[in-house]
Amino acid sequence: CAIWHNNWPPPLRHRSMRIFVNDDRHVMAKHSAIYPTQEELEAVQNMVSHTERALKAVSDWLDEQERGTAKTQTDTDVDGEKESEPKTAEQATRSLRGVMRVGLVAKGLLLKGDLGLELVLLCKDKPTTTLLRKVAENLGVQLKLITEDKYEVTPSIREASIVIKNAKQPPLSLTIHLTSPVVREEAEKRAAGETLSVNDPPDVLDRQKCLAALASLRHAKWFQARANGLRSCVIVIRILRDLCARVPTWAPLRGWPLELLCEKAIGTGNRPMGAGEALRRVLECLASGILMADGSGISDPCEKDPTDAIGHMDYQQREDITQSAQHALRLSAFGQLHKVLGMDPLPSKMPRKPKSETPIDYTVQIPPSTTYAPPMKRPIEEEDGSDDKSPNKKKKKLQKKSGEEKSEPPQAMNALMRLNQLKPGLQYKLISQTGPVHVPVFTMSVEVDGKNFEASGPSKRTAKLHVAVKVLQDMGLPTGVEQKVAEPAKTDEVAANAEEDIKHTDTLTEAAVPSALTNSEPQGPILTKHGKNPVMELNEKRRGLKYELISETGGSHDKRFVMEVEIDGQKFQGTGSNKKVAKAYAALAALEKLFPEGSVSDAAKKKKTMVIPLFLFYQLYGTFNTAATQESFTLLPTVFYGDQEHCPEDYGKCSSANKATHTKGLSPPKPQA
Repeated sequence: CAIWHNNWPPPLRHRSMRIFVNDDRHVMAKHSAIYPTQEELEAVQNMVSHTERALKAVSDWLDEQERGTAKTQTDTDVDGEKESEPKTAEQATRSLRGVMRVGLVAKGLLLKGDLGLELVLLCKDKPTTTLLRKVAENLGVQLKLITEDKYEVTPSIREASIVIKNAKQPPLSLTIHLTSPVVREEAEKRAAGETLSVNDPPDVLDRQKCLAALASLRHAKWFQARANGLRSCVIVIRILRDLCARVPTWAPLRGWPLELLCEKAIGTGNRPMGAGEALRRVLECLASGILMADGSGISDPCEKDPTDAIGHMDYQQREDITQSAQHALRLSAFGQLHKVLGMDPLPSKMPRKPKSETPIDYTVQIPPSTTYAPPMKRPIEEEDGSDDKSPNKKKKKLQKKSGEEKSEPPQAMNALMRLNQLKPGLQYKLISQTGPVHVPVFTMSVEVDGKNFEASGPSKRTAKLHVAVKVLQDMGLPTGVEQKVAEPAKTDEVAANAEEDIKHTDTLTEAAVPSALTNSEPQGPILTKHGKNPVMELNEKRRGLKYELISETGGSHDKRFVMEVEIDGQKFQGTGSNKKVAKAYAALAALEKLFPEGSVSDAAKKKKTMVIPLFLFYQLYGTFNTAATQESFTLLPTVFYGDQEHCPEDYGKCSSANKATHTKGLSPPKPQA
């Protein structure tokens, strides 16, 4: 038996929350170490913004040249039709349609030491070698006019791109890919078997390079719509990009397949996850064999035809990455995630950062472009008519309803967005934080063109909005807040209607909750007249009841919850400062309505007699009967089972006197002196 007991496997033990928190600490510490510095991000932002402005100037220059050529041709061919010249000039379209950010810049995945940046230049027609050289020549001229920084512009005809390099540290390299939507349209027609009547120019650029540039543009739009909104997704991708750079085994997974894998693994979770848990979920997905040849693979959502995003990987690479992910998952399970991250273990207690430091926004690295504003894809959660049957749908609706009271008006948001478009890269600083904890007042400041602007608000976000309004007013630009003051009568009307709705809601709540509870909530626990918790007592009478959250109103320091329970078709509501109190009031209302005097079973429970085992009773009987031999009566055993009395048959028939004596107790009579 001892040998069998020793060989028995130990019970399974779940990981404690301390290990989860420890993983988050290590992941965030590693992320801070690989995240670019502020100087590097500013250098990237300056180079990208300078190039975008220069390309806009090149587009204007090409448009003027085309208009001048068209005007000269019309003057020489048709002398008498001068009135049609403005129409011809207006109908002439630009050769360069726009410039878009792609790759690491658009997705916000830059790490410390990343020097390669990418842009896509969209053309009206198929890009040619002549157009590429013309754009490259004029681009260098426009960059000298826009900024004093020195840039080296080099055309690359083989790669269908233009490469720009700066002359200072860090040595950044920006690649501009030329492409056109016409290239993909013709490729689809050719694949469908249609005949093409248009002949390509002799110096047209490589078609595969143009198709790859269009694919990168689709990838950037998809990433912004699906991955940027997921909690911890961008952080995990940066961590794994660093892993792919450090460990050669992981190198084939770097890029678009890694981004698809992380979005699918984290997006399918049933709740938002921290950085450590999200990283472990991605490792579990890889360790399960998703990359293997007989696995499910990774489908590319940006292609019309079914495409495997990891089709370029061979069998050995897939097996090596799967084995490495299993080893990393094993280390994570034993609390050694720091070995996977390539860092030293952190001490148990980390020094706290001072509150004066402004938190870093790790989601957005580079502000959006103001030169061109391409349409963003709408996230899938905002699509109308989607049949969302997830259990979190009710919670999302309640959050939206309660958020309408807290959220700032859209006009104030527009003020901050407009200022960021006009002056990208502004640094907002927290000056002070005053007031009590539940009603804080934050003061933010920003410096614009040498002027310092300050404003206060109940939150940092609101204070930044107020600062933006002040800056726009100083610049003489519309802030979007004037629309609120333009219709005071309508505002008063809405306020009056809102007051009536509030009164009506209060009346309904008072009708649902007992009158004794509407005055004020007690400071102590909520109990019934029997001294029990209302929810527990109601559960004893009716099991399997479900409480639903009807509404959630008020601010963060004064919330009001309304819970409802349905019993036999009747609904009872309760209101409280939290869900537990509201649930107790709803149960109390149901008890007072359905069970006003209490049930018979409660009274029976109080009158129950203690049950004594039979063998113990016989021992007591023998002791007491010996002590009572000199008495005039004989003690007969009466055994109690709940509320009924039974006399053993061996001792004959019990008399009524004996029964009366036994019901009083089992104490023997005192012997006579």
